[in-house]
Amino acid sequence: MRMLRIVSWLILASLAACTTPPEIKQALVAKDQAYAENEQLIQQYRELVGLVTTRQHQWYRFVQTRLKLNLALQWATTNPTLVDVPDTEITEDDAKLLGAEIIALVNGIRLKSLPERKGTNGQPVFLAGSGDMINLIQQLPELIARIEQRVSADSQAASAVDLTAFDQYRINIGALRRINAMIKQYLDIDVTLDRTDTLALADALRQVRR
Repeated sequence: MRMLRIVSWLILASLAACTTPPEIKQALVAKDQAYAENEQLIQQYRELVGLVTTRQHQWYRFVQTRLKLNLALQWATTNPTLVDVPDTEITEDDAKLLGAEIIALVNGIRLKSLPERKGTNGQPVFLAGSGDMINLIQQLPELIARIEQRVSADSQAASAVDLTAFDQYRINIGALRRINAMIKQYLDIDVTLDRTDTLALADALRQVRR
């Protein structure tokens, strides 16, 4: 990194007392300003990524809730079939999307005359219907609540976003700005760095290189 080479040179130069050219001091001021602008920019970008991710998460939950609600009502009121697709595969696939808790509620509100449906293992998944429309309507709020709980649980894993790269960048920028400030302080008064201060600069450099 070019800045690290400049810093190393300045550390060596500061070991001997000298008058610092104004150009070097101006370069340090300009470099600090650039660091500050980069830090602000990366924070804005971090917030943008977080906002976009939140919107995507909200949209995912909305779509999944509508999908599962439509699917549950389809099984509660009809006997779904598809051309060229075995009934057992349809049943198995839809059962995975809905989950056991939603299926249990659907089985309690399936309308009369709807047949039992089995999965690929031959075990019953959707029971033969025995309910009526009044019962279905009464249970609709509970059905929606269970679907929202299922979607919320499913979306937790998908909603996690790793923003550590942005945080690490800000840490590095902060370290560089501290180095810059320390060098500028000594160059402003044109004194020799003692061993403790030199070691502090070296530690800051090692932090940036990580």
